Amino acid sequence: MYKRSAIVTLFIVFTLLAGILPKPIAAQVASAAASADQGASLAAIEKKINERREALGIPGAALAIVKDGKIIYAKGLGYKDFEKKIPATADTQFAIGSATKAFTALSVLIAQDEGKLSLDDSPKKYLPYFQIADPETDKKIVVRDLLDHSSGLTRTDLAMLTGQLTRKELIEVAGLAKPTAKLHEKFQYQNIMYAAAGEIAATVEKKTWNNVIKSEIFKPLGMANSTTSIPEMTKAKDYSFGYEYNFDTKATRRLPLRDIGPPAPAGAINSSVNDMAKWLEFILAGGEVNGKRIVSQNGFDEWTKPQMPIAGKVSYGLGWFIEDWNGLKVLQHGGNIDGFNAMVALIPEKKLGFVLLTNVSGSPLTDEARNIVWSGLLPDAVPQKAADTAAAATYPKVSADLLVGTWATTKGTLKTEIRKDGDEVTLNVPGQQPYPLIARPDGSFSLSPLPDSFSIRAKVDDAGKVVALSLVQPQGTAELVPSAPVEKPAITVDELHKKLIAALGGEENLRKIRSRIVDADIDFVNQGVTGTARSYTEAPDRSATSTSFSALGKVIGKAYEFFDGTKGDEATTFAPTENWAGLKLDNARISADFYSVLNWDKNFSSIEIQSKVKVGDQETYAVKFTPRKGTEFTVYYSTQTFLPVKQDAFNVSSTSTVRLPYSEEYSDYRTVDGVVVPYVVTTNSLSMGKIVVTIKDLKQNVEIDPKVFSHHDVSLDKAASR
Repeated sequence: MYKRSAIVTLFIVFTLLAGILPKPIAAQVASAAASADQGASLAAIEKKINERREALGIPGAALAIVKDGKIIYAKGLGYKDFEKKIPATADTQFAIGSATKAFTALSVLIAQDEGKLSLDDSPKKYLPYFQIADPETDKKIVVRDLLDHSSGLTRTDLAMLTGQLTRKELIEVAGLAKPTAKLHEKFQYQNIMYAAAGEIAATVEKKTWNNVIKSEIFKPLGMANSTTSIPEMTKAKDYSFGYEYNFDTKATRRLPLRDIGPPAPAGAINSSVNDMAKWLEFILAGGEVNGKRIVSQNGFDEWTKPQMPIAGKVSYGLGWFIEDWNGLKVLQHGGNIDGFNAMVALIPEKKLGFVLLTNVSGSPLTDEARNIVWSGLLPDAVPQKAADTAAAATYPKVSADLLVGTWATTKGTLKTEIRKDGDEVTLNVPGQQPYPLIARPDGSFSLSPLPDSFSIRAKVDDAGKVVALSLVQPQGTAELVPSAPVEKPAITVDELHKKLIAALGGEENLRKIRSRIVDADIDFVNQGVTGTARSYTEAPDRSATSTSFSALGKVIGKAYEFFDGTKGDEATTFAPTENWAGLKLDNARISADFYSVLNWDKNFSSIEIQSKVKVGDQETYAVKFTPRKGTEFTVYYSTQTFLPVKQDAFNVSSTSTVRLPYSEEYSDYRTVDGVVVPYVVTTNSLSMGKIVVTIKDLKQNVEIDPKVFSHHDVSLDKAASR
C-alpha cells in the first residue's frame, strides 16, 4: 500500500490529563475509620483494583477514599520501585499529571477573591504577548476561557513535548497555531492555555506559579508531602519511579522522570494519596479547612459548576470534568504523564471521593476505578436487580455475531458499523478506534477499552431477530436501527488494482525504481511549529526518516525512525527510544514494502470495495484493506483517475490498548522517472490537528548508505536532518 506518514508515528501521546507481577504487598493498613459494613466493601474494592492493576501490568498504585469527612481507606498496592520490589505506600509521591489543573484554576479564583484579577479580564491585561491567531477570538477571549478549554485551539503540545521552550515561548507558539474552532464553539482540551492561566496567577501574586500553589493551597491544606517539580519529588523520602508496560513483549520498562517546568500549571504536581485525601476533604467541605474558607463561596461555585458543554450530561468546569453517575453529580479529573496515571473523583452530594495514583503511562484503570468505587460504596445508587431483570427481558442475551451490520440513529445523526474480524466483533464509529464487544452476564456488551459506563444492548423481536441497539454512554443513550445496505460498486478489486497500477505509471516503470530519497517541508498548522524531513526507502523493504522541528526561528527537537526489513524503532530528543513490536512492527513492515502497490495478494488477507464516497468534490471508491498482520485501513481512490485521494488508518502502540485514528489526503501528483507521486500529503489527527508535508526534492535510484537503516542517536547538537 502507500507509505503511512512517518511524521504521524513519531509522537508519544503526552496528554497531561491519561508480564505477570508478583503478588501485591500492602505497605500500609487501611484506615481504621472505616465502619464494619464499609470494611467488606473496601476489601472488595481493593480486590477489584488490584486484579485490574495486575492484568494491566501496572507495577504500583496507591488509593485513598474519603467519606463523610474521614479517610476510610489509604493504602499502597504493588511497588514504587519495580526492579527492587520496594512497596508503594500511602505516603509515596506519584505525579498526578493533569489533576494539577484544578489546583491552577483554584489559584486563579483565590486571586480573584483578593481583587487582583477577574475571570472576565483579557489575558493580555497580564500577559501582553498573549494572542490567538483568530482576530475575533483574540479580541474576545477572557481568563475564564483559558480554564474551561473553550479557546478554539486544539492541543498545541508538540512544542511543549520538546522541552526546549520557556513558558512565555510556549504561549507565543500557541498564538501562532491556527485555531480549529471559534471561541466557545466546542470543547478542546488545551494544556498551554492552562500554562497561561497559571502564569497570570503568578504575575498578579508576584510569585512563581510553584510558590503560589505552595503558599495558597498546599500550606493551608497541610499538604506537606506534595511538590511541584521532579527535582523536588526526588528529594522526598518516599517517591515512585514511572514505568510503561509493553502488552506485546510483556516487559516493564522504567521511564525517565519528565520535569515540565514551563507548562507546569497544566500538570506538574506530585503528591501522595494521604496528602491528596486532604484535597478531597477540602473540596467535600465546600472550600473550607477546619472551618476556614480558602476560596469564597462564589469562587467555589464557579470552580465546580459546568462552564463548557462537552456532550450530553458531560461538561467541563474550571479544572474539573463534571458528569453524571446514576443521577449524581461527579467532579473528576484524570492525569497522565510519562510513567504515571492518576484519577481524582468526588460525589459531593454523598460526601464521597477517592484518589488513585499509579506508576504506569496511560492505563485505563483510573477510569475504571470510578465505577468500582462508586458501586462498592453506594450500592443504593446502582439500579436494582428488579430493574436489571426488566432490562434483561427487553434486551435478552444474544451472540455478538447477531449484531454485525450497519446501524444509525433514526435521524441519521450517528452512523456506525459492527464488524466481525476473525473471532472479534467490534463497534466501528467513524474517526474512532474499533471497540471490541465483550459479553456481560446481564446480556449487554462492554466496549473495550471504554469504562463500564459505555455499553451496547440488543433488542430483538418475537422471532429472535435483532431489530435495534441501545448505545449507552454517560451523556445519554442513543437508539440505533439498521441502516439501508449500501450498494456495492460494480468494479471488482482486480479491475481497480490494474487501473491503479496503470495510473501510477505501470508495473514496468514501478519496478525500475529501487530506491528513493525525499526532502520535505512540514507545516504543523494547528501547532505553531514547522519542520523538515528526509526520508529514505529502498527495495525490497527498508525505510528511514529523519525529522527536525522548529518554532520561533529555532530548532526545538529531532526525531529518527527506521525499519531494516526485520526490526525498527523511533527515537526523539524528547522521549525514550521505542523499539517496535506487535502491531506497530507489523504496520511498519507493510509500510516499508517498496512495491506494496504490486503486492496486494502478499500483504492482505482481504480487500473489499465497500462503496462510492465523496471526498471533497471527488467521487471515490472506498476500499478496506485487512492485512495478514497489522491494523486495517481504508483508502479512497478517485473514480476518474484511480489515484489515491485519502486514507483512514490508526496509530497503535505496544504500551497502550488505544488506537488513535488519523487520515491522510494526497494531492499535487507529479510524474518522476515515469512513476506518479503525490507531492503534498495532508495528515489530520485528533492530537496534532493538520500536518501538511510538501516534497521539495525527490531523487530515485540513488545509492543509500546501509547505515541509514539502523538505529541512530538523535541530538539537538547534531546537524539538521537535511
